Amino acid sequence: MKVIIPVAGIGLRMRPMTLNMPKCLLPIAGSTILGHILAKLENLNVSEYIFVVGYLGKSVENHINAEYPHISAKFVWQNEPQGLGEAINLCENLLIDNEPVLIILGDTLFEADFSSLKTISGNLLYVREIEDPKRFGVAKVGKEGKVELLVEKPQEFVSNKALVGIYFISNIAELKKSLKYLISGNIKTRGEYQLTDALQGMLKNGCEFTTASIAQWLDCGTPEILLESNRCMLTNVSQEEEDLEARFPDCKFAHPCHVGSQTELSNCSIGPFASIGKNCKIKGTAIENSIISNGSTLFNTSIRNSILGEGSAVNNFSGSLYAGNFCVINPG
Repeated sequence: MKVIIPVAGIGLRMRPMTLNMPKCLLPIAGSTILGHILAKLENLNVSEYIFVVGYLGKSVENHINAEYPHISAKFVWQNEPQGLGEAINLCENLLIDNEPVLIILGDTLFEADFSSLKTISGNLLYVREIEDPKRFGVAKVGKEGKVELLVEKPQEFVSNKALVGIYFISNIAELKKSLKYLISGNIKTRGEYQLTDALQGMLKNGCEFTTASIAQWLDCGTPEILLESNRCMLTNVSQEEEDLEARFPDCKFAHPCHVGSQTELSNCSIGPFASIGKNCKIKGTAIENSIISNGSTLFNTSIRNSILGEGSAVNNFSGSLYAGNFCVINPG
């Protein structure tokens, strides 16, 4: 099995955090968005990971090579993104007709059971039932459990089964053919080449699709939603209370929370839902429902509902803020 992870987006809604950091590498619950995705795939037999990169793509490449040297990785450039369909089509030369591919969007966190992928031979789309499916691709499923129709962002109700951005495709030759048809014919939906349209083309040509529901689906599209996702992820991956209290005996913790390695805490109140990165120095500070990136320093500060980029320095501040890398906040 090969895995394609598209991570070429600019992440405009996440600025200023994404001014000098790709969205997929934003910190969350002791790792990065991309790190949590890769962790979900550890038990699968993946022959090659293909990362579709664009904005700050070299940062993604350097991160993967440094942090995941054990995986076989290729990097495909999508310099002017025109949709997910284009992103997958750019990987055409790396795909083999008799080897299935798992496509996972690089900015979505999830809780899903991938064990069936070890033996499945068909095409499987992961879905989640939602109240308002207009912003997503949707799958209409028949009584026998087979997909009857796929539509991208339907304005009239088709189905409440939203495609969550996880696609397992076995019919690789048909996928290539359908994508090539879209690109060569300049067939776009809402100004982009949509993977959903290509899959619908495969469906019309006789390919069968089934669906599987995921237990949890977390979007990371805005700072507010990133904090909400951080809360959900911390509930699953937070450190043992005894560990943190032993490391920092003069601090108080309200769990769940996470503190990275080589971080120094003194006289602090941490949590709940605080995710603190590595190599931080924090003294006399209260942190609640916030994400603090690697290498940050905070002194005599009280923050909540905040996100700080790497290397940020905050002194004598009280309130909420979103800051990019290497920002200095010192009200005096």
